[in-house]
Amino acid sequence: MSQRSPIVEYADALTRELSFDVALSRRVRAEVEDHLWEAADNRPTGATPEAQRLVIASFGDPRELARQYVAAALLGQIRQVGAIVIFVLLGIFAAMKGRVAWYGLMQWQANRDWSTVSAIGLSIDRYAFMLAFCIALISCGYIATRRIPVRFDPGYSKELNRCVFLCAAAAGALLLVVVTETILTGIRLSAVQWDGNAAVPALSLATEIAGAWLLLRQIQTAVRRKAAAWLLFP
Repeated sequence: MSQRSPIVEYADALTRELSFDVALSRRVRAEVEDHLWEAADNRPTGATPEAQRLVIASFGDPRELARQYVAAALLGQIRQVGAIVIFVLLGIFAAMKGRVAWYGLMQWQANRDWSTVSAIGLSIDRYAFMLAFCIALISCGYIATRRIPVRFDPGYSKELNRCVFLCAAAAGALLLVVVTETILTGIRLSAVQWDGNAAVPALSLATEIAGAWLLLRQIQTAVRRKAAAWLLFP
């Protein structure tokens, strides 16, 4: 079995250190590996194993190199989550307004047997959406004002935790909106005949559910990546 080159071994080690972000690890590995091979090829002896080790020595420890990417990578991730919060918020708002317009177009009347429940649901729906909107604005404003530090430190870690918390709070309020909308849509559709027209509000509701699921998944990913990246700092 042929022995692997020092540069490949170094690139493998760097990839493991950056495993908290697969896309980042692939990109950094390709950049570093290309640079190392180019530097080794330019040495008088060529890219011998010894020349590769000398070039690698100038790069330093792979964990230390990986640490330099953590702050920017995590902030980029949380900014993406913040953008998705706004995207889902607007999508849910459009779906809600679209359903109301469709009910009017189809001249569907509300189910009187559930009038009290519908009234309560509409109030919950309205205030939950307003809460989600306010928290989303606060979270995006806070995220936008964060700056990448020279080094990843406990203070910066707390800032990222606040970003995640605010996004999660907005997601929680949006989840309440989606649950309430599901109940209200079910009540409304119970008063009409199920046909092709009923598929329109049902599909718009499914879009809301998909958006909320996407947001929750992104928040989960951000939390998982931060926890994994924190392991680089003993």
